[in-house]
Amino acid sequence: MSLPPSHELARAALGTPPLRDALGVARWCGPTTSVCPRGLPEITDVRDAVRQCGLWPRGLEGRPLERRRWLDRLGPVPDVEEFVLPWRTAVRLGLVELGAGHAHPSRSLEQQVRSPGHVLDWWANVFRTGVEQAQDHLSPGGTDDLLPQALRLLYEAPDGARTPLETLARRARSGPGTAHDNPGPARPEDVDRLLRALWRLTGAGAVVVGRHGSGTGDDARPFWASLTDLGRFGVRRILLAVGVPAPLVGELTGAGELLDLLGTLSREGRLCSFDTWLAERTPARALREIAEAVRGPGLARRRWTGTKVLNSTSSEIVPDLWALLDSGDPTAIGLGASVLLSSGMLAQHDIDLIMDRHGPLVVIDMFAAALAPDETNLRAFLTSDCTEGIEDVILDNVDRLRQDRHPDTVRVLEAIGRQHPDPGIAATAREAVERLASPP
Repeated sequence: MSLPPSHELARAALGTPPLRDALGVARWCGPTTSVCPRGLPEITDVRDAVRQCGLWPRGLEGRPLERRRWLDRLGPVPDVEEFVLPWRTAVRLGLVELGAGHAHPSRSLEQQVRSPGHVLDWWANVFRTGVEQAQDHLSPGGTDDLLPQALRLLYEAPDGARTPLETLARRARSGPGTAHDNPGPARPEDVDRLLRALWRLTGAGAVVVGRHGSGTGDDARPFWASLTDLGRFGVRRILLAVGVPAPLVGELTGAGELLDLLGTLSREGRLCSFDTWLAERTPARALREIAEAVRGPGLARRRWTGTKVLNSTSSEIVPDLWALLDSGDPTAIGLGASVLLSSGMLAQHDIDLIMDRHGPLVVIDMFAAALAPDETNLRAFLTSDCTEGIEDVILDNVDRLRQDRHPDTVRVLEAIGRQHPDPGIAATAREAVERLASPP
């Protein structure tokens, strides 16, 4: 994804209500304001701050008489949420400094306001706190990952996409990398809770929530959500903080980096990322870079992902894919064969030819990809109707496996020997490992 320049993001951040109000009370308290032991001004000063900073409750816009009555009825300062929230935010961000019985604006406040980096750090802090609070409202202790997953999916969505809340809730429940595969409907309670959580983040300028369609009958129109540029910036900060890759356009220079990233993304995120990467190079160059990035042992997941990327441009590189089958490198051959076989463009005799010559390499790659990052998914792969009997391709001719020299062969056979539900097939796999370990 891409982001606007930092000065544009900072300008947008300064216009969001939480940061605007925090800056307002920070400037208001200068040069100094008396505070109680709890770090709050007296009620007379709070009334002045409300007037000067426009900290009115929602619904009192343009109603001076009601505003005056509201000010007169103000109770204890801690109960004046309209003032206390921005004040606490200003103190937390360092915009206001507390001393013994007084408060004053940070001495570097005006200098920092002119620094996009400082402003964006302030806003990111506000956003992160808002996400944590919304998370706590979803579940005590923040144990429900519905909101974090939804924000990640919104981050990976194409620019300007309006994701239906029902779709967002369903995919968020499925988890990263598999969210798009859940065919069932979302639970209504998840949609309602997610709507409330996202709505809390609209005030920070991070999320836009709307309804599809137009006209009357709002209750029948489904909600959608999307991230603003500020929201993408904030979610990216959170993802990077927890170790999730979130590169910007231009940062993914190598095919290996791209393929590793794609394995962690939702379907929408994968499409956006590799479309951007492919747009910067010819199909032939993309094939060369991917083929180089997937050579060697332990990279089957990359090869599987590379197949998906190259499938979108396979019609333009058919001669190059056939040439790859003569490269002599078993992993590169496996990549080329997989792309050709899944392209949907081959006649049956070509499919038979590839499977006859290179079928074991393709199947070894399939099994090796199913083993990444561990063996937890292998049992489901072995018992799937789509892969029934596929192990015969590699177990029927062990000498062929020795000849093909695929670097993941032994690892795959050992895993089949441990995980296959058919004891006979598992034993055959273990015997194959022993035969490969002995001299030819």
